[in-house]
Amino acid sequence: MDEFKKHFPNIEDNFVTDFNEYLKLIPNSSQFDHNDIALIYKALYKADYLHKNSKPRKTGEPYITHPIAVSSILVKYGLDAETCAAALLHDTVEDTPYTLEECEKDFGTVIATLVDGVTKVGHDVNHETHEKIIRSITKDVRSLAIKGGDRFHNMSTLGPMKREKQIEIANETNTFYVPTLKILGIYKLKDELQDLSFYYLRPNEFLKFEKKRNKLKQKYTETCNLFGDEVLEKLSHIGIGMYFKSRIKNIGAMYEESLREGNVNNIDDLLAIKMVVKDLSDCYLTLGVVNKIGEFVGGKTVDYIASPKDNGYKSLNTNVNYKDANIQVRIRTEDMQRTNDLGVFSDLNSAVQEKVTTKMKIGLNKLKKEGEQGFEKI
Repeated sequence: MDEFKKHFPNIEDNFVTDFNEYLKLIPNSSQFDHNDIALIYKALYKADYLHKNSKPRKTGEPYITHPIAVSSILVKYGLDAETCAAALLHDTVEDTPYTLEECEKDFGTVIATLVDGVTKVGHDVNHETHEKIIRSITKDVRSLAIKGGDRFHNMSTLGPMKREKQIEIANETNTFYVPTLKILGIYKLKDELQDLSFYYLRPNEFLKFEKKRNKLKQKYTETCNLFGDEVLEKLSHIGIGMYFKSRIKNIGAMYEESLREGNVNNIDDLLAIKMVVKDLSDCYLTLGVVNKIGEFVGGKTVDYIASPKDNGYKSLNTNVNYKDANIQVRIRTEDMQRTNDLGVFSDLNSAVQEKVTTKMKIGLNKLKKEGEQGFEKI
């Protein structure tokens, strides 16, 4: 196993790169009907044809493996057919003779607009491209899905590149993509990109904090699970179903917050348990049980259900001490859990342009201004 995979052993579970594997993935994905499958296959064969003469990737793989990987990431996130098709085509206008006009003729205005929204202005990291991405996001958030998937696969395959290029790409990821995903509540992808950036930008600190995280995991996972089991048993007596999952904060966020808090142990949500229940009333009943079993840490309950975060995050959060472990308990329903992981990607059934709220736009504009001044590198 190479050095990178020692630290990210499961990273390839997030995508497929093989043409035939992708063909099998699509009909087995519940979000697609027959028309969706036909659209995605059409985009796949078009992208394969257009990239026949594209240079192989630095990994030595045919170029088509990259758009396949990007699209498969979005398939696994539950994105719709138009987004997954546009992901397959995302580099065609940028890297082949194919034009936006041809794309619109072949696939319609929506897909052509998505492809245009993720096409770079020039070929280097630049502020104009970031501005264009932000404009595209405010029109259709699915642009960020494609750019996020694209960035995730690129960060997963940075190994063969020169060190200076790795740093350049990782820094852009950390200063632009990570905060953008956070603003829009897409925490799952944000955490993964944050850790990948940290690995390349601060390799020594990454190893140090990875070791800390592994020690914490070893020390407290059993304690967190015991606490979860105890709450589960008490809830079963009053007819409430619940499942839980414990987690230790991701490495990149642990590093950043330790700088702010002065010490890893001062981080409120270093250890957390997500408790998922059936409905809203069960959330508050579960809170009562949690605070009876664990020793309540005063002033630490926050009701994000009554007052959600700007990015849509909803949860009933409280901190308890249990067997000398300070645990943040996050209580939510299944729908809240999906929203908290995927943010604006969690439900694209409503009008996509309504997904980016005014408060989110304020955050994006602030990020744009910081970019104009020059991002601070970690």
